[in-house]
Amino acid sequence: MNPRARHRFTSRIRARGWLLTTTPLHVGGLGHDPSEPLPIALDGQGRPYVPGTTLAGVLRHWMDGASPGALDDLWGSTDEEGRASRVVVADGLVTTEHRLDEHGLPAAPLDVAALEFRPSVGIDRVTGAAAPGFLYGRAVVPAGHHVRLEIDIESDDDAALDEARMDAMLTALRAGKVRFGAATGRGLGAVRLLDDPFELVVDRFDSPEGLLAVLRNDPARRRGVEPALRTDPELPAAREVLDVRVEWRPLAPVMVRAGASGLFADTLPLTTRVDRRHVTLVLPGGSIKGVLRNHAELVERTARRVPGLPAPFDASAAEHSAAFRARLDQLPAVRALFGAARDGRERGAGALRAEECAALVTVPDELWDAVTGADTGGDPGESGGDEETREGALADSVRDRLEDLGMARADHVALDRWTGGAADGRLFTVLEPHAVKWEPIRLSVDLTRLGSGSEVALALLLVTLRDLAGGRIPLGASANRGFGDIEVAEIVLTGPPWARPVTLPQALNSPEASSVARAWTDYLAREVS
Repeated sequence: MNPRARHRFTSRIRARGWLLTTTPLHVGGLGHDPSEPLPIALDGQGRPYVPGTTLAGVLRHWMDGASPGALDDLWGSTDEEGRASRVVVADGLVTTEHRLDEHGLPAAPLDVAALEFRPSVGIDRVTGAAAPGFLYGRAVVPAGHHVRLEIDIESDDDAALDEARMDAMLTALRAGKVRFGAATGRGLGAVRLLDDPFELVVDRFDSPEGLLAVLRNDPARRRGVEPALRTDPELPAAREVLDVRVEWRPLAPVMVRAGASGLFADTLPLTTRVDRRHVTLVLPGGSIKGVLRNHAELVERTARRVPGLPAPFDASAAEHSAAFRARLDQLPAVRALFGAARDGRERGAGALRAEECAALVTVPDELWDAVTGADTGGDPGESGGDEETREGALADSVRDRLEDLGMARADHVALDRWTGGAADGRLFTVLEPHAVKWEPIRLSVDLTRLGSGSEVALALLLVTLRDLAGGRIPLGASANRGFGDIEVAEIVLTGPPWARPVTLPQALNSPEASSVARAWTDYLAREVS
């Protein structure tokens, strides 16, 4: 028999628990209509789930750290000496509760009707409008739901080492250091392993006593939540990450538009679920990352004197889209920090991650249903009708509750340049969050991904953050109509190249900034020449 065909193991480390989604989660599934949002993965019974291949791939990536392929003995390999993985990861069903039925299966699968929608659009730097071919959306699992986690590690010679590796992996999951699914650079996919309910069992199959303990379901096989530190897990060096926290407050309404109109207003702010009975306003990580990228492109184009040439005026939509993609891939420092377009020369994810930023206010479902019209049984997207009908759809008490939460309806109208009166069909309303407080903006930069170009990308990031602190970068929608102005109270950077947390002014005046500045100067001299 071929020795590589055998799969021998004498012990098994088995973990069973639940992952709590702390941000929305998207794992792509099979779609049939390109005009619909990017679908989420569904199992054979039409239930949202996270495939075991996705879970295993992400866990392997985390354990490999800065050295991909370093743990082939554990996760398997495809080279000439190829071997199967000793880690078995089951599919994870998405549920509303961390509860099992009498058969040990998840008892409360998430209904697909409860999925949220995340819109995304690319803004053409020349026209300021949506770029052709860059408007899309994705279905996401809201935060606050659960994913079943079942992992086995099959060991032969060194069970203690594998147990230590399992402990390290579970500790990272409890700390929220592992992301799952797509668009993690836009703040999606954050999860946290719950301490309860959780089960970790170590089985031995190389002795009669161990086999009998398995058959009898001996409680002594179970381990506690606390990791055993008896053995070094011998993991590769972790990836170097720089974390950025931006403390800020809005000076004008800050919001991202929802995809549908409401009964009370034509334009509503985008919301996300906080728990089963409340929602809150949210700035998606993609929106934050987009405005930062837009400004970083302005910085690099100005420094290198590289114009962003538009497509010809009479070009087709496809040609305009191609020109926009070419402009996105034109700037190496921006491309390294924020990522390259899918059909670019150097495809790849960017090193910068922008987390979703939620408002510090919770809105009860019954109040938000009254705003969107979901409690009337009608279509909230139909915002027509006379003003009296629309005004009567929302009681004064509901209007007062919105005011208490920092939101109010504002009417907007376009004036006819000929008559001086309101233009036909140009009256619209916006539910403006004029007095809503927000949590800090959180960014992170994977310096390991940047490699030798980390100092150049870091220089571009520091300049962009400086301009954000200076009030030069508005956030959210309608920035040309008075929205989006913010005041930054403090920006704190934690991680390499600084040995301790520093504020942005301290970072810009630190000795480490000198090396970063030289790298940026050398980069410009090389690119301009």
